[in-house]
Amino acid sequence: MWNDLTLDETRRLAARAGLTQLTDEHLQQLLQATQTAKARCAALPTDKLTPADEPAHILRLNRHDDR
Repeated sequence: MWNDLTLDETRRLAARAGLTQLTDEHLQQLLQATQTAKARCAALPTDKLTPADEPAHILRLNRHDDR
């Protein structure tokens, strides 16, 4: 689906996201970025991943910042 995305469809998707002032050059960049991102996501071996495989994001204060 994403490889068949056209510039007009990209324009409609951008408008739905509130990006109504993009130039044709910006839309072309958005189209290419979308196709590239979807292709890279499709190439990742995610079929065997579980929620436990998601990295944890931990915030820790340094000892000097401990208050």
